[in-house]
Amino acid sequence: MTVWIIVLGLIMFAGSVVVIFQKSIKNAVITFGAVSLVSALMFILMKAYDAALAEASIGSVLTTAIFFWTVRRLEENGFNEKK
Repeated sequence: MTVWIIVLGLIMFAGSVVVIFQKSIKNAVITFGAVSLVSALMFILMKAYDAALAEASIGSVLTTAIFFWTVRRLEENGFNEKK
């Protein structure tokens, strides 16, 4: 089980680096949501079910939805990602 935790940790680290270097904000938000979902899986492996539930519901779903809402509002107000 320790091997799986290390693998998931490396996936989270790689995903975090990918988020930093994304050219598209929407792709960065999707990658961020995936990293958060992997974090919830890691909490499940560590038998921290309450933290996994909170991470899955708040980190993966709610935060990603708020980020997409913010990106949409920015686009409505004239924000152009290609500048």
